[in-house]
Amino acid sequence: MKIQCDVCEAAEAEVVCCADEAALCGGCDLKVHAGNKLATKHQRLPLYPSAMPKCDVCQEALGWFFCLEDRAVLCRKCDIATHKGSCSQFSHQRLLLTGIRVGLGAKAKGNKQHVSEWSRILESVPLPSQQTRQ
Repeated sequence: MKIQCDVCEAAEAEVVCCADEAALCGGCDLKVHAGNKLATKHQRLPLYPSAMPKCDVCQEALGWFFCLEDRAVLCRKCDIATHKGSCSQFSHQRLLLTGIRVGLGAKAKGNKQHVSEWSRILESVPLPSQQTRQ
């Protein structure tokens, strides 16, 4: 699956900027982030990394998810452990490192056992930058 650049809407995206919540091609990434000092500090994740990053929590397992609210790369185990606590953590928006948002589903709010049923938590929806914020 190829992801289109959110800026030029022509080239294939190479990175996701966490601060801008945008997928960018190499050229647009340079233009957008070379513009000012603050933008150069934005964390960007490669869409097609040569090696998967390690989990920010356990530092051992491969990271598969990026939590927008926590600004952290998480493995499956740490994602579940981090987000099963309170309702506010439960509703955090998480992205697969390829840019696909994952959620726990509507039934999960009333049934926390649903969290451990990993096969049911993945659902593809538009990136947050492509939908209206609530």
